[in-house]
Amino acid sequence: MGLRSRPESLLVAALLAATGGFLDAHTYLARGGVLAAAQTGNVVLLAVAAGGGDVARALSHVPSLLAFLAGVLLTEVLGGPRWRRLLRRPVRAVLALQVAVLLAVGLVPSAPPGTTTTSLAAAGVAFAAAMQLNVFRSVRGTTYATTFASGNLRSLVESSYAWLRRRGDREVAGRQARDIAAVLAAFAVGAVVGAVSTQAWGVRAVWLAVVLLLVVLVVVAAETRRLERG
Repeated sequence: MGLRSRPESLLVAALLAATGGFLDAHTYLARGGVLAAAQTGNVVLLAVAAGGGDVARALSHVPSLLAFLAGVLLTEVLGGPRWRRLLRRPVRAVLALQVAVLLAVGLVPSAPPGTTTTSLAAAGVAFAAAMQLNVFRSVRGTTYATTFASGNLRSLVESSYAWLRRRGDREVAGRQARDIAAVLAAFAVGAVVGAVSTQAWGVRAVWLAVVLLLVVLVVVAAETRRLERG
């Protein structure tokens, strides 16, 4: 099953969603129009470029796609029994690795779209985003995604409809709708902040995402201690 976090609190889920929105806006603006986490968009952009005969533009999306796959694979490997014995806190280790990767990406200078420098920087962000997406999947028992909005929008409609039609446990449906709405709002706010900060600070703006992840690390550590103490 790979490495999975326990169900996150709403605060952690919102912070991670804000990070996801931030990273996609940042890499699209600062790293050659490549999306960090929304790989559906990268596949479409690759296909459009290839269909138009722009091979170089199409190939610029490949490193991010491969890095995303590598990030998912890594979390699957870390979820194995051997690594779980070696890493006492594997979820925190993934967050720390994500922070390290994004710190390094912020040191990569800006370059024109389609260049090796830009493609590798975008791939680094995609790798970090993939780890986050594959590890953090549930907010208070409700499945969600931290790095894109499509599935969350579907979940919002489903839970809202269940609440309105009084299907099943109405209280649970209402809570799920509120949680997903908060995650979607955080994602949108993160994307706005990512766009504004990138326009102001360029590639270094990615370090704001590092700050968000460090806050997540602190919150996760505090929540884990609280649960362990009973």
